[in-house]
Amino acid sequence: MQSTGQETTSYKILAQRIKTLLTFLRSPVGLTLLTLILISFGLIFWFSPQALNYLQHKFNQRFVFFSISEPFLAMLKFSVVCLIILFFPLVWLGVISTLDALFFLPKRLSFFLFFSGIILFYLGVVFAYFVVLPYGIKFLLSFQTEEIKPAISLEHFANFFGFFLLLFGAIFELPLMMVFLTMIKVLNPQKLSKYRKGIFFFVVVFSAVITPTPDAINMSLLAIPLYLLFEAGLFLSKSLSKKLA
Repeated sequence: MQSTGQETTSYKILAQRIKTLLTFLRSPVGLTLLTLILISFGLIFWFSPQALNYLQHKFNQRFVFFSISEPFLAMLKFSVVCLIILFFPLVWLGVISTLDALFFLPKRLSFFLFFSGIILFYLGVVFAYFVVLPYGIKFLLSFQTEEIKPAISLEHFANFFGFFLLLFGAIFELPLMMVFLTMIKVLNPQKLSKYRKGIFFFVVVFSAVITPTPDAINMSLLAIPLYLLFEAGLFLSKSLSKKLA
């Protein structure tokens, strides 16, 4: 019965949040924000051919398309990814506000999660753009020969590019996820620290699966930062656990 009551309360809080959001979007500030987002999307979409052309030269390749609608869809997907990255602070603010309403987070923790989350997300995006993608694409294209030349689909590249930028941005939020789970008593950092070897093995396997190339160097480009993020999250979770004790 208690669990049912908690679920009902959670649904009520989420419904109230949605109602508040809709009210905000109808307000002058909300309409201004929506207008800004739409204008930003239009500008990104307008300049997406130049951006994709820059990426084409950056990776020393020539994109092709295999259907009439493919360039439009590729530009649309590319623009959506760029818009999410640009307005991620707003998305993250919504996430933190919802968690705060559901779990009554302390103000200091809310501020910490908000600002740290923004920094970590952009660090992940930058890491993917400047480190993982260049090396991964170079490795994958190294299999071309004089007889076999790559013909990279524009839409497939847009999917590949956007997926890895957002993925690494999300992966870099690992320490904050651990802190949050510790705060709501789901994660016990003291017990978790006893399984470091197993977690390291899992990180290596996960990195091997998720990275665009199967070689050890590219895998380590994700495995090492990911394990360091785990250790950072473990340290912060232990500090929080002591304060909650």
